[in-house]
Amino acid sequence: MQTIINNKTLAEAIANLESKKKSELNLLKNHFDYTVHSLNPVNIVKDKISDIFTSPTLKSDIATGLITVGSSFIRGSGLNPIKNIVGNLFQAQASKLVDNADEIKTDGLNFLQNSLQKLKIN
Repeated sequence: MQTIINNKTLAEAIANLESKKKSELNLLKNHFDYTVHSLNPVNIVKDKISDIFTSPTLKSDIATGLITVGSSFIRGSGLNPIKNIVGNLFQAQASKLVDNADEIKTDGLNFLQNSLQKLKIN
């Protein structure tokens, strides 16, 4: 900071401080807007859904879990051969779906975007 000797240097110092105050106020407002946007519950949900669709390990773990639960549910705990066959067919078809994960991801993202636009959340 410069030494203030007369009124001219005082006016320059005041102008510099006011300019610094304006720029810091703009930075503070921008940071506040960003914080409000990032803490909005709708945006948090959208970000988490996006993270789920972009995470390859989570996606494969969920798909594997759903296949296992679905086939176990169809088969049941009994020894019924028809239920076992239907469960095996379900598991085979679900495995084919997991192989087409990119198409499912694209369809899911399109569905979510369309749904959010209809709700005017986007």
